[in-house]
Amino acid sequence: MIKHIYILGLFTFSILIFSNCEKENEFSKDTITPDFPATNWIQISNVSTFGWSLEKLESAEKFSKASGTKSVMIIENGRLIYSWGDCEEKYYIASIRKSILSLIYGYYIDSKISMDATLTDYGIDDKNPRLNDFEKTATIRDLLTSSSGVYHKAAAADGSSLPERNSKQHGEEFYYNNWGFNALGTIFEQQTGRKIFQVFYDSIALKIGLQDFDWQSDGRYDYSDVSIHPAYHFDMTTRDMARIGLLLLNKGNWEGTQIVPKNWIDTITSKKITVSIDYGGGSYGYMWWVHNDGYMVDFADVSNDAFSAQGHWSQLILIIPSRNIVIVHRAKRNLDPSRPLMIIRMILNSKE
Repeated sequence: MIKHIYILGLFTFSILIFSNCEKENEFSKDTITPDFPATNWIQISNVSTFGWSLEKLESAEKFSKASGTKSVMIIENGRLIYSWGDCEEKYYIASIRKSILSLIYGYYIDSKISMDATLTDYGIDDKNPRLNDFEKTATIRDLLTSSSGVYHKAAAADGSSLPERNSKQHGEEFYYNNWGFNALGTIFEQQTGRKIFQVFYDSIALKIGLQDFDWQSDGRYDYSDVSIHPAYHFDMTTRDMARIGLLLLNKGNWEGTQIVPKNWIDTITSKKITVSIDYGGGSYGYMWWVHNDGYMVDFADVSNDAFSAQGHWSQLILIIPSRNIVIVHRAKRNLDPSRPLMIIRMILNSKE
């Protein structure tokens, strides 16, 4: 069985009915489109021009809608090849928030934030219970790889089945716990003196032309009685998520301007720790899933150089560098575990 929200938020089974009345996004179309979207995305009018099968893409779309998908965008070499669903609706991106935080961490590493700093160094503690001496020796690097060994209840998590405290060494075992991710948010804002949402907006969103994101209204904190560290939630549209995927595909470069340092993109999207098959297999970088192995490779036909940001409700930004492809998939409930994997496989097999 696949646990938690990964692969693609697949930990529950849902029966979903697709309504033909659902709003469809209407991208303008053209025979040739730019390698980077301008103010608006423009969709290719004839997919066969770029070696895709319209019939197969339509089959993937039909299967996807019947499965409960909300929207999909397929980008190749910066061009919007095909899409379906409402790509303009803005809503919760769930744990994709963590991959976004990883991006902006790169601006401050070795200046205001040290990878080897401990929780003690940055004065990080908690309540109910307080952290013990062992837990406080976890480093920023341990938290980024979700292997800190700190098993504390967290905001935006039920915390019902946490391992025993002090049962694992730091960096020893991948365990997906929101506490570490939320603490990274606290550390970021404490060390930089800036809000996560504003840094993302100023440093990335404005520079790559996100059409819909407003940091003051689309970023919010989720507080909890069990921890002093809030979750930091983002609302976003599918078409803006596609721009983030394209930025990653281009190693942080946007139309010749390096928005995020290339070496940081390489660092966060490369293997740091092995992920057990309970979480879908493969590896984990710094808050990015690395698909060098596991279900994405075995069942979705994804190349083993791929990496992704994933979240609850089967939300995904998938980047496949060897094929120059970005796929954004969104739903509003967790789909049957086999469905998103099959949708991705069908999309990739539509390239002739």
